[in-house]
Amino acid sequence: NGKLVFKKGYGLANMEWNTPNEPDTKFRLASLTKQVTAMLIMQLVEQSKLRLEGKITDYLTDYPKASGDKITLHHLLTHTSGIPNYSDLPDYRTFERNRFKPTDLVKKFSDLPLAFEPGSAFAYSNSGYVLLGAIIEKVTGKPYEKVLQENIFTPLQMHNTGYDLSFKVLSKRASGYQRWNLVYENAPYVDMSIPYSAGALYSTVEDLALWDEALYTDKL
Repeated sequence: NGKLVFKKGYGLANMEWNTPNEPDTKFRLASLTKQVTAMLIMQLVEQSKLRLEGKITDYLTDYPKASGDKITLHHLLTHTSGIPNYSDLPDYRTFERNRFKPTDLVKKFSDLPLAFEPGSAFAYSNSGYVLLGAIIEKVTGKPYEKVLQENIFTPLQMHNTGYDLSFKVLSKRASGYQRWNLVYENAPYVDMSIPYSAGALYSTVEDLALWDEALYTDKL
């Protein structure tokens, strides 16, 4: 009934220093970011700054018209655009460490042929959510990170949530690991401009509880 009944951390936030996880440890959210991006889009729809049936080219005028004239925001939100997933591209590992502007990241996939006619099938696509982030920036005239802060994190008092930039000194940030032959090792570096509005946020379980609670109200 909206009341916290249990709170505890498990395991290690940093294996090298034997630092335990706590409920206020900050973790990367990866694709949980997408639901927050979707909320920003729906807020702009509510404000009549965007239309769900609006096309990519209505907002990003330099996007290739062949596909951009028929892919809607609804297609992008629901992974039905047919745009190839840029993180599945053969050369992805060659650029995931580099910092990209959203417009340059979009160019990585904007000229690729569609996998299917928009609206005819479902295929999970980070590309669609990167486009939504670029559209948010274009329509608001502000960086995606700033719109997030103003529209969601500040109103909900999510003080331990934000856009994860590796150069920032961030207290209580968990280190990343992967398993190789059953042995843990440090995860390879990925610049957070690459996942961008499809996966660049960090948060805590405490802040995610605030986010979840807000979704049962009209607060946002």
